[in-house]
Amino acid sequence: MRKLIMVCVLIFWGVSPAIADGFGLGGFGGLNIPIVQDDQSSGTVFGVKGRMELARNIIVEPGVGFGKFGDAEFSFGTRDGSKINSYGVDVLLGSGFGGSSGVNIFGILGAGVYSITRDYDDDATKFGWSTGLGLEFMMVPTLGLDVRGKVHVTSSEGGGSKKSATVTGGLNYYFGT
Repeated sequence: MRKLIMVCVLIFWGVSPAIADGFGLGGFGGLNIPIVQDDQSSGTVFGVKGRMELARNIIVEPGVGFGKFGDAEFSFGTRDGSKINSYGVDVLLGSGFGGSSGVNIFGILGAGVYSITRDYDDDATKFGWSTGLGLEFMMVPTLGLDVRGKVHVTSSEGGGSKKSATVTGGLNYYFGT
């Protein structure tokens, strides 16, 4: 995990300003919803991300997310929800990067490592991917309100996968725009 975080940090800060047109930092929080997982209920997610514009309408976002599913109620008792930490990179395809006004709409494609823990279960660290859509409302040229929905798919034991959806909101601050 630490190696992946360091790689993301080095990529984010190692890109020459001549290559990257702009950069920013953001934070987010929201709802984590399990898909086809009866052993968990909805929970929360929050995290931080860097933003770097590589070309017009292509933005790279290395980030770290921390999530938790809620406990599931069964007729025989309660089962604790999982905790999920994710480390990865999203690529945003669409309009705008700081400085622009109005509403920016973008598609999201992402990949990363998901660390899943739950009491009385084996811990797992798996590769996963995500996709979704987002909107950014530029309040001033350096500050945007970011709202997005994503679907996350993580490989699991036995050849299957775990799926969840996140709905988040957050703020992005842009430097040098």
